[in-house]
Amino acid sequence: MRYGRDTRTRWDGVYARHTVGCGVQKLPRNPTLTQISRACDCDPSYWGQVYDRAEAGHVRTKRYATSSAARHARKALLELVEKGGVPKEAPLRVREAHERFIEAAKAGRALNKKGKRYKQTAIRNIDQSLTKHVLPALGARRLVDVRQRDIQKIVDDLSPRLSGSRIRSVVNAIRSLYAWAKQRELATHDPAADIRLPALNVTPRERIAPPREFVLLLDALAPADALPYAIAGYAWARRAQIQHLRWNEVDLGLGLLELGADEENASKSDAAHHVVPTVKPLLLMLKREWLRQGRPSGEQLVCPPRNKSSKTGLLHTGGLQERATKVWEAKQLQPIGLHECRHTAATWLDAAGVSPKTASVLMSHSIPDRQPGAAAITLRTYTHLMPEALETARKQVDDWLAAQLAERSTVGQRG
Repeated sequence: MRYGRDTRTRWDGVYARHTVGCGVQKLPRNPTLTQISRACDCDPSYWGQVYDRAEAGHVRTKRYATSSAARHARKALLELVEKGGVPKEAPLRVREAHERFIEAAKAGRALNKKGKRYKQTAIRNIDQSLTKHVLPALGARRLVDVRQRDIQKIVDDLSPRLSGSRIRSVVNAIRSLYAWAKQRELATHDPAADIRLPALNVTPRERIAPPREFVLLLDALAPADALPYAIAGYAWARRAQIQHLRWNEVDLGLGLLELGADEENASKSDAAHHVVPTVKPLLLMLKREWLRQGRPSGEQLVCPPRNKSSKTGLLHTGGLQERATKVWEAKQLQPIGLHECRHTAATWLDAAGVSPKTASVLMSHSIPDRQPGAAAITLRTYTHLMPEALETARKQVDDWLAAQLAERSTVGQRG
């Protein structure tokens, strides 16, 4: 729509914008309010303005359908001017702010709430959350115009489809964006500050696979797809640790894995970086994969992405889970997730009689150098015998797994 003339209203600092062709076009330059009201034959929009001494100029609100809305907007703008909080680069669109924020985070100019650089995994998560769930609805909006109700609508729309924890990740990504924008006076508020979030999933992870079933699940998959689940179930590894594990962090001779060595991408602080022993089933699978990949010895990933054009260069665990679930359901096996494999592994540690302190080290729930019998070691400096507690744990789990598999096999033969 084309707009014509702006005229005064009876409220100080509030103006009406008339459409082209409205009768006010024929009025003199400074018409009276009575002349304006009689001549107007359109449905004008309204806007307000205040004077900013710091900038030595006027600052305007956006246009509104009613004079009441424009008055309220002007009042809010006046309060911001008095506090010195008017954005200096408005209008900046949400899409543009997203691009600048991600670029600043990668360059180390945007810091997290602890005042530290964002880790690469955090940057990817924020970027994906904003791109997928926020930009489609709000990308074209001005950053300063987004309101709490807009974010609440996104949360309400996502609630039936995503878990409570995933929705929290989306809201936290918005908060990170606005924290960066407010520090640079690109925004004056955080519309995600007081959002009502859905309840977290309170259903515990109860999917625990007995050793025999776990073997069947792995055997049903292609070797490259089975290995990540084996590392989670037999080496107690988290998703990010599996994705970043490289062959120079694997010692097939000693039977050791260095998990979380990629400090920049580790997602669980110092506790995620530790050495674990490999039980016999996993060591055998690792040796087979090492031969299948041509005996790699350097920075090659143990579990590389299936898609060679992967943007992250890492294994996409979502795609892995989809492939695995399809195979398992076709073979009438109950699917299991990577994190459920960790819960399975924790259950096995307890059943095998491994001490809680040693189990906490293997599960990376505690910093290794604070645990008795677990030195802060890496494969680059490790050339002697393993700490006794970890070696004992490996033997306990190996013996327990062997007993479980042997018992099931005997029962099957008798049946």
